[in-house]
Amino acid sequence: MKKLICICCFFMVLILSGSAILQQSGVAEARIIVENVVNSLTTPLSVDCKTVNVDYGSQTVAAGEGWGFTVVASEVDPSVECVFKDGDHAVKTVEIWNYARSGYSDVPWYNCDSSCTWEVKEDGFYYLSQETGNYKLYSSW
Repeated sequence: MKKLICICCFFMVLILSGSAILQQSGVAEARIIVENVVNSLTTPLSVDCKTVNVDYGSQTVAAGEGWGFTVVASEVDPSVECVFKDGDHAVKTVEIWNYARSGYSDVPWYNCDSSCTWEVKEDGFYYLSQETGNYKLYSSW
């Protein structure tokens, strides 16, 4: 868990510096989002995330560990999809961010002003609700 906290602190610094860069470049509509994936499975989890323009590469997240990355979402690069797989489940693709749908309360992105936390469990994919502080089921395997 210490690792995840350190990762989050690192990404907060990136958010602050990224905001200044975006303002200088005139990209006012872009949003910087820190995505965190927590593996609550008993086996390692392979996570491969990308946007239209950026491939974050394939990561192996050990059981009980987390991985985070920063996304600059905009109309030109609007969504983030991750492919998840482990030894016990089928491969699953989950859209974890969508710029166009980020203002609607029926989707997880509404809860993500600057940071989204996803937890992968045996029965599916959960997002951390900023309203309640609890994880909510988003999608089953």
